[in-house]
Amino acid sequence: MRLTVNSTLPELQAHLNTLYARLNGDLSEPLNAVAGLLENSTRKRFETKTAPDGSKWAQLSLWTLYAKTGKNGKTRGSILVDRGDLLRSITSHATESMAEVGTDRVYARYLQTGTAKMPAREIFGLSDQDRADIRDELHDWLQTIWSGK
Repeated sequence: MRLTVNSTLPELQAHLNTLYARLNGDLSEPLNAVAGLLENSTRKRFETKTAPDGSKWAQLSLWTLYAKTGKNGKTRGSILVDRGDLLRSITSHATESMAEVGTDRVYARYLQTGTAKMPAREIFGLSDQDRADIRDELHDWLQTIWSGK
């Protein structure tokens, strides 16, 4: 299963196209860094309980809280975390022309988009902070390339 969340940074497109040509079509080094940034950002959403747009994830339903409560009265896990399988499955990958973050967990689609009985809790996507971090990473990388260091 593949869930694709496309996002672009149009203000960088012309610069990347020029750089892409200068590097013989191989942007794997900076895109690997971008993929790592996005993987970390995606993982952090499990801590902050926020979607890429900054909105807070919906609270768990009473039924879900009941299901997550053990005989000792303690609730296991938190929103989108029961035993940690989804969080551990988040991975990133980059090639010479793209960076991606994802999971092999089929149920992630329903968490991302929601269902008739469950609100969406977006995991994947670009936040404003992600955009700024990507710009900074690419700027630093370009400075290194152009300065010959």
